[in-house]
Amino acid sequence: MWSALKLPGFRWLFLSNLVSLIGSKIHRIALLFVAYQETQNAVWVSLILGSQFLASAVLGPLLGPLSDRYDRRVLMVFTDLVRAVLVACIPLFAINSMPLLMAIAFLMAALESLHYAASNSTIPDLVPSSKLDGANGLMVFVGRFADVAFVALAGVLVANVGPKPAFWIDAASYLIAAGLLAFLPSLPSKAEKGGYFASVAAGLRPLWQNSVLRRTIGTLALAAAFGSVEAALGIVYAVGALKIGVQGFGVLEALMAGGAILGLLVTMPLIQRLSRERVFLLGLGTWGLFLASTGLFPFPVWAGIAMVALGILNTMFIVPARSIIQLAAPPELRGRIMAAFGATMQSAVLVGTFLAGILEPRLGVLMVLIISGMAVFLASLAVFLLGGIPRLSSEPQAR
Repeated sequence: MWSALKLPGFRWLFLSNLVSLIGSKIHRIALLFVAYQETQNAVWVSLILGSQFLASAVLGPLLGPLSDRYDRRVLMVFTDLVRAVLVACIPLFAINSMPLLMAIAFLMAALESLHYAASNSTIPDLVPSSKLDGANGLMVFVGRFADVAFVALAGVLVANVGPKPAFWIDAASYLIAAGLLAFLPSLPSKAEKGGYFASVAAGLRPLWQNSVLRRTIGTLALAAAFGSVEAALGIVYAVGALKIGVQGFGVLEALMAGGAILGLLVTMPLIQRLSRERVFLLGLGTWGLFLASTGLFPFPVWAGIAMVALGILNTMFIVPARSIIQLAAPPELRGRIMAAFGATMQSAVLVGTFLAGILEPRLGVLMVLIISGMAVFLASLAVFLLGGIPRLSSEPQAR
């Protein structure tokens, strides 16, 4: 996996993402802290989070054509620079205004969606297909490493010196990230210019017309709609069912994040021995079974084991899924398809969050976990029985 870093272009993209993610984790904790500290009202916290989901789900696909029409390196640098300015506005004059804070959060999420589409559609241009899984694994590692290493640090920083320094650190991280991206080779657009909204539609159409994309993204979205109840009900499960308190909940979350990093050691050898498509369905189906097991066996020791397994399996299906989508997407549509994929997953997670809130009071947290896990397993099994994810006859090579 680490051999992908020998490729100069990908190395700069990796380092840029690492730096910006460190700042983003610190920013997120500071943002939610400010929203609650200033209002003492959880409604504002929900509104800010909701505005971010809305921006990702709605504006993501609408902004997708930009990553196919313009140089992706320039676009990523631009989004980082604008985000640096927006974050700097918070300690300067937005920290006491909740509506302004929510507007900034909305714009930040929209720019993040555009950066996500440009970044993920760039990876196949920087690495050969033989190293694509390793490159995607490293990008997953960056996110998980930031979760493990910097979320707790962000809490300590905000608690001891206040949120303002956290926002300045985040703004600086975006500036550094933009500087690192300047070392990337030029990544000119491959799409023909035409009507903008026709370009948006052209990026959405392959999601149901292309059998590889339809089955991969459709299976992931269905799994996310049910599987995301774990994220929504994790605190309820730890405190109400396991009786291990908030501290225990933190331990379970850390175990899952650690498992996701360990999953990289499992995923790469499996993809070499089997195929991306089989590893994807195997990982997703097994993830569903382990999620169901947390409801069937509500014991702290088993919950800890299951959380490590869930982290490992999450990496096991996410890494090959990204590679499958990147290779199946035509190069001239890749940015739009990645934007649509990101928006689809955000929408599915939002559905799962609402589903958890509706079902838990009626069925209890344990039954919701059992039903959700089995739904994910059955969705994976159904796709497998219908022939699985079609394999690409040929894979494009990097420039």
